[in-house]
Amino acid sequence: MPSDTTKALILLLALLHAKSLPGVYTLRSLSYFIKARNLTEPAIGLLEASKYHSRVWFDDLDLNIHLNNSSYNKMMDYARIQLCTLLFPGWQHRHKFDMCLAQTVLFFKAEVPRLSKYTITSRIFAWDDKWIWMQHRFSIKRKTRPVRKTLEIAAAVEQGIGNGDGAAPVRDEDVVVEEEDEDDIDPIDAKASKSTINSLSQVNMGSHPNDAIADMPDKLCCIAYSRMVAKHPKGKTIVPVNLFEKMGHKEAYPGEWEQYRQLGMSLIEGMMKIGDPTADLPPAPRRLVNPTRARI
Repeated sequence: MPSDTTKALILLLALLHAKSLPGVYTLRSLSYFIKARNLTEPAIGLLEASKYHSRVWFDDLDLNIHLNNSSYNKMMDYARIQLCTLLFPGWQHRHKFDMCLAQTVLFFKAEVPRLSKYTITSRIFAWDDKWIWMQHRFSIKRKTRPVRKTLEIAAAVEQGIGNGDGAAPVRDEDVVVEEEDEDDIDPIDAKASKSTINSLSQVNMGSHPNDAIADMPDKLCCIAYSRMVAKHPKGKTIVPVNLFEKMGHKEAYPGEWEQYRQLGMSLIEGMMKIGDPTADLPPAPRRLVNPTRARI
C-alpha cells in the first residue's frame, strides 16, 4: 500500500494537471451544450464575438514556461464550441448537423506567461459557398511599469541625491511603454470605441512613482483562424448563408453581411495561398560549383 506521503503527492499532481485528466475534455465540451440547452434563438448576432476566459495552468506549460502550442489548439476547441452554441442553438441535438474542423492557422505575436489569465475572442470572420472561417484572438491584460536605469539610481543613492528616502526621482525618459501594433486593436470590432484607442497615450500614476501603470487595451498574443464546414447527417455540405438564415440570423442593414464577408475574405484568400499545395513554387536555386574543383 502506498504511504500517505505518496498519496498526497499523487493527489497534488492530479490537481495541478486537472485540465489534462482523462474525460475532462469531453465533460468540458458537453458543459457548453448543457448551458445552452434552453436556447431557442441565437444568443449573439452573426457578426458579434464571444469571449472565452481561461488561465495558464501547470499542464499548459512548455519548456519556456509559458502556454504551449497544443494548449492553444485545445482551448480553441472550447472557444469554437462556445461560439457555435451561442450562434446556432441546438445545432446538434435539435437541428442535427455537425460543425467539422478542416484547418487551423496560428500566428504567434507574444507569449502567454505562466499562471496568467487570458481571453480568447472568437467570431465568424468570413465565409464562401462552403467554408466558414472563424477568428480567435488570444489576449492578456497589459500593465506597464516604469523602468529606471539601475546604474544611475545606484550612483544617485551613493551620492545622496534624490528624495528624502534616498531614491532617485523617476524621469519621463525612464518610463518604458511598449509600442502598439496595429493588430492589437481589432479593426472589425463594432464595439471598439475611440476612448479605447485614445487610452493608448493615457497613463494613470499611482501614489508612488514606482506604481505608475499605463491603462492600455489587452495585449494581443496570438491570432488564429479556423476553417469550418457545416455537414448534414447524410454528409452533404450546408451552404453557410442558408445555415445563417435557417438558424434565425438576419442582416441588420442591407449588404452588411457581404461587406463584412469581403473584408474577411481579402485576408483569407491571401493566407490560403501559403498552404495551397497546387500553388507555383519558386524555382529551386542553382547549385553552386566550386570553381577550383570544376572540370575543364
